[in-house]
Amino acid sequence: MSLRYLFLFSVIVISIMSCAIPLQEGADIVQLIYIQPKEDKCQFIGQTSASDGGMVSGDFMSDAKIYRSTANLMKNKAYAMGGNIVYIQQQFNKNKDLTKTLTNQTMLGFVYQCQGLKQAEPKVEQ
Repeated sequence: MSLRYLFLFSVIVISIMSCAIPLQEGADIVQLIYIQPKEDKCQFIGQTSASDGGMVSGDFMSDAKIYRSTANLMKNKAYAMGGNIVYIQQQFNKNKDLTKTLTNQTMLGFVYQCQGLKQAEPKVEQ
């Protein structure tokens, strides 16, 4: 019986770990860019990072799903900060020397609020 439970537990863990991070409501306004925005149109808010995948979960997620999940996490964080643009300064796979597949995606970026684009809704504290 214990082998059966171990198998079931493994399937549940792998299923949970291989789910892409969803985009939060409103965060779809955030754009990821690879060229620094013009300072006269954008206000710097702060720096953030996002990472998804790993040596175990990366083997069960496609490269596209790992990238999308990391991008969604980055957009969620930027939206929570009040930003609408993230200038991706660095993007890498920290496991690249260990495997040929993506398995991990990490993004480091700068969050801006830029004029002429949809703006993040102000957070109302309750």
